[in-house]
Amino acid sequence: MKEMSARELIVQSLVEMERDQSFLSDVEKAVLDKYAHLSEKDKAFYKKVMDGTIEQRIRIDYVLDLFSSKPVTGLKPLVRAVLRMSTYQLMWMDSVPDRAACNEAASIMARSRLSGLKGFVNGVLRNVARNKDNISYPDEKADPVRYLSVMHSCPGWIVSRLVNDYGRETAEKILRSSLERRPLSVRLRTGSPEADEKLLRAWKEKGIIVTRSPYLTDVWLLTGGGAVNSIPGFADGSFVVQDVGSAMVAKLGIHGDERLVLDLCAAPGGKSMHAADILCKPNDELRKPNDELCKPNVSYDPADPPHVISADVSPGRCELIRENVRRLGLEDVMEVQERDATEPNAEWVGAADAVIVDAPCSGLGVMGHKPDVKYRVTESDLASLTDLQRRILDVAVTYVRPGGRLIYSTCTLFPEENGAQAAYCIDRHGFRDVTAERMAACLTNADAGLKPSGLNDPGLQLIPGIVESDGFYVAVLQKGE
Repeated sequence: MKEMSARELIVQSLVEMERDQSFLSDVEKAVLDKYAHLSEKDKAFYKKVMDGTIEQRIRIDYVLDLFSSKPVTGLKPLVRAVLRMSTYQLMWMDSVPDRAACNEAASIMARSRLSGLKGFVNGVLRNVARNKDNISYPDEKADPVRYLSVMHSCPGWIVSRLVNDYGRETAEKILRSSLERRPLSVRLRTGSPEADEKLLRAWKEKGIIVTRSPYLTDVWLLTGGGAVNSIPGFADGSFVVQDVGSAMVAKLGIHGDERLVLDLCAAPGGKSMHAADILCKPNDELRKPNDELCKPNVSYDPADPPHVISADVSPGRCELIRENVRRLGLEDVMEVQERDATEPNAEWVGAADAVIVDAPCSGLGVMGHKPDVKYRVTESDLASLTDLQRRILDVAVTYVRPGGRLIYSTCTLFPEENGAQAAYCIDRHGFRDVTAERMAACLTNADAGLKPSGLNDPGLQLIPGIVESDGFYVAVLQKGE
């Protein structure tokens, strides 16, 4: 039997995603694992076209509708997948000749059960190829939301909300940022300047371009280097993949003197492990925090280390946390529990020095990494999400001891999921916002640029396109004594 080409795998994957509502990352991983024999060039082509086709889907469909006698939404799934994949190549991949993109699409159709539509597909694509530099897009002044939606390939309701919440200029920066290629963000765990320097040298010798985050001393941005597990230091746990926004949670929220930290919505465990790293080293040696401004207030007996409980409702995701804990050597510090964050646990009431709630959210701050997220969430989902967040918070606040801290975070941009929830904890449960104090103590560049004007909510809102980060929100709230 003939082996499937990279383009055929792309078409198959696009059809599967649409049919099963599968996650892009899951589909790509399954294909690359199953077809491990593919050349590195084919693997890279598969991923680039998959990511790009999903990322640019709205603009692709707009263009196709100009040249197709039938609307894209009314076509057979196979035909739609072939047209979308090929249009992405025609419009965004100069390395692929137009003739090759059209001919390969026609060949796939000829070998399919819909071979009779080969001529239709070929005709549409050749029209796109001839006219791609002269497309008439929506009028920016007459309908700015429609224009931004098409040009940045984002559902109109999201664009409208961003414009309303942040203004036209910032909204466009957010949308533009979501389509830009970003470096890999990692957090160092080496624990000493000498070890840091050794790791940085190894990265540079591998040809990786390395820059430091302007906000956190232990977060670095890597460009190049290939698969994450092939980067020097990954296997021995010298670094973890973590965006600066995610790293803000433990950096701002964990002082270093806690005895018990709870992370209630923990998977895949990055924030729990960061908290554990701040508290103590995996080998039970006393840990020096990466930032000398955030020293622990007490010393620990290595025989009685602090404790981080990492909890999640999903058994599969709990196992993922355990795998990461083992790789990083944190078994003596961390415990993983399968728990529903909305269900109270009497044993934890008033016991925790710090409680992390990285709440389920619309996820629109990470569109740049997960391009399918913008198609998954709907405006009607927001009410159920904010209700879930509040139910989790009503439980979480009971676990915080007097004087302890609640660290609330999301990877989204909508105020009702972010500042409004922090304000609820302040007004309803007697917490106070200490985010600004922690920023001043722990960040290398805690200036106003980290909190764009126009948002007066408690906490810190990171805006992609404004700061070097994904879209992320974090609020550090302290309970009254």
